[in-house]
Amino acid sequence: MDLGRRPIALLLALAIAPAAARWCQVENVKSDIYNNYSYAGPWRLDGCTTLALDHGYCAEVDCPWRIKFDDEAIIELADQLHGNSQLTALSISSNKLTDESAVALAEALRNNQVLSDINLQGNQIGDQGALALAEVLETNTYCTVLNLEFNLLTDEAGQALLSVLKSNQSALEMLYLANNKISEDIVDEAAEESKAALRPPADHRTAALPKSEL
Repeated sequence: MDLGRRPIALLLALAIAPAAARWCQVENVKSDIYNNYSYAGPWRLDGCTTLALDHGYCAEVDCPWRIKFDDEAIIELADQLHGNSQLTALSISSNKLTDESAVALAEALRNNQVLSDINLQGNQIGDQGALALAEVLETNTYCTVLNLEFNLLTDEAGQALLSVLKSNQSALEMLYLANNKISEDIVDEAAEESKAALRPPADHRTAALPKSEL
């Protein structure tokens, strides 16, 4: 890949992005009242289309006082996601989420028609939360990406999520399960299914050609 072209591609992507798009970090939606990366206060989504709650501007090694988001905060966030019509991608990696947060987010997905990319890696989510997500995603027609790497899932949850990934009823196309308590066979199959979603159809070169040229 020509790395020199990447800035141009980025500028083009920004140029064609919807005017209303807003990529938010944690400081856009919470207040850092003590100026020490300990965010607090009510959620202010304010039209965010992509929200990252990973404390991206301060790595934990650099800010050992960092307060990670816990279930209480994320359950409050999930309440605001019911019926939300703008947020399309949500990343809450490397925090302190457990099954309670995952269940709350799953419930929010029941009446959310825009959230398509969810990253929950690096938390403490177990089978209960993952199974709740699997149950909702079975018939969800909007969420296409789910990342649950580096959590506490076992084969039970892994197999349930894999079944959703392979289902024709679900919109889920990419599922990441590595570094859990899940057998390699399930992790590998999920990875292969996810890769397949990125491949163009076998006849993509001829599909656009006039019939006279086929």
